[in-house]
Amino acid sequence: MNVQTFFKGLGMALIAVVITYFSTTPIDYVMMGVAAVSAVLVYTGKNAILFLRSDSKPFWISVINVVSGVIIAIGTAIVNSVASYIINGVVLWPVVLKLVLSVTLIYLGGTFVSPPRIAVTK
Repeated sequence: MNVQTFFKGLGMALIAVVITYFSTTPIDYVMMGVAAVSAVLVYTGKNAILFLRSDSKPFWISVINVVSGVIIAIGTAIVNSVASYIINGVVLWPVVLKLVLSVTLIYLGGTFVSPPRIAVTK
């Protein structure tokens, strides 16, 4: 996995978090920040495990991609739920479900349509 692929996946996870929180009213910016930090931590932790690094061809979804998307989504939702309970005293299950679906689908969609890596020679 190269740096470009890493940041592409991280960007997709963060975009999913922003979309999830902008689709709820009122927008809870504190919880959006917590979810963004948890997405960064979960995505980085997932990529630390060698066999979970998703590096597939364009227009190809592999089992590793699906597992990676689900791990990122569930990890982000768990940390977000705990933070929501600590900060607000309640877990908002519709937001948790929306977060899991959004992160999974955006990650898989971005992985599916990503162009091939271009090796630049100097």
